[in-house]
Amino acid sequence: MHAEVKAGHSLIRRVIVPLVSLTLAAVLISFLPSIAGTTWGQLYDRFAQVGWGTVAVLTALWAAGLWAYTFVLSASLPGLSKWRALLINCVGSGVSNVLPFGGAVGVAMTFAMTTTWGFKRQPVVVSTVVTGVWNMLSRFLLPAVGLICLLGAGQVPDHRLAVAAGTGGALLLGIVALLSAALYREHVADLLGRGMDRVIGALPIKRKRRMRELLLDLRHSTIEITRTRWPRLTLGMIAYMGLQCVLFIGCLQATGSEIAIPEAIAAFAVNRVLTTAVITPGGSGISESATVLALLGFGVAPAAATASVLLFWIFAHLIEIPVGWLAWTVWSLTTWKRP
Repeated sequence: MHAEVKAGHSLIRRVIVPLVSLTLAAVLISFLPSIAGTTWGQLYDRFAQVGWGTVAVLTALWAAGLWAYTFVLSASLPGLSKWRALLINCVGSGVSNVLPFGGAVGVAMTFAMTTTWGFKRQPVVVSTVVTGVWNMLSRFLLPAVGLICLLGAGQVPDHRLAVAAGTGGALLLGIVALLSAALYREHVADLLGRGMDRVIGALPIKRKRRMRELLLDLRHSTIEITRTRWPRLTLGMIAYMGLQCVLFIGCLQATGSEIAIPEAIAAFAVNRVLTTAVITPGGSGISESATVLALLGFGVAPAAATASVLLFWIFAHLIEIPVGWLAWTVWSLTTWKRP
């Protein structure tokens, strides 16, 4: 009986949950025109305006973004070449864009790939933690950047909204600064962990380890990489996010969306933050719906807003799936040995 229950739970986790997640993503994408108040026919007219030259430029920006992220991966794992980092990036993105919680599967694939290249387990664990931290910090920082752009351009008309936006931006920047300091100084990590333990201790939450222990372990395992390679990690992440932002703005312009740059950056921040939603693979559907609503709020025409978001979704999500499996095939063929 216990085995049958366990098998049932395994079936739900491996088949039903991913299927439901993919279905939800497909439904949200298919209903995107209805959410925006436009039609697929109007979207087709917008897509027809995008020439092959523009597609080539957007593709080059997308590829440059993938290459920029190889600097983050190679900085986090000494000895990893840019070519191999590109394969890892493509495989991880492809899996994450297909499966909910695909990041965990991507990590498993990273271990499989790096092991065949002769890397030990511990450096790969540290690399995974470091890149995860830098991705998390960038996601925290993006909304603050978007809010600062809006405030700097005077694009927040309501005084109360401006105060709330400024406060939120300051808090997000403070979180990034605090986490960075915790990685750099042990006593900061200790104080931050103790404070988090006090807050969590007041909540009815069961936990196996204290946050102080987790933060100190995190710091100790990543200290060498973060202290010596943080400039390359940071510059690589900035380049990656910057190129994705330029790609997003390019998609807006290609589909005829009339929007100021600060507002475009704010919409991009919304899009990237919600890709962390684990309900659907890569936040697909959820991220796009919120981005379209943000663009509509900035006065972009419904058809243009929806077409630009879908075009960016093709580059940032859809195209990475076949590219990821192609990268996995390349790795499999190049590591295959005759008996």
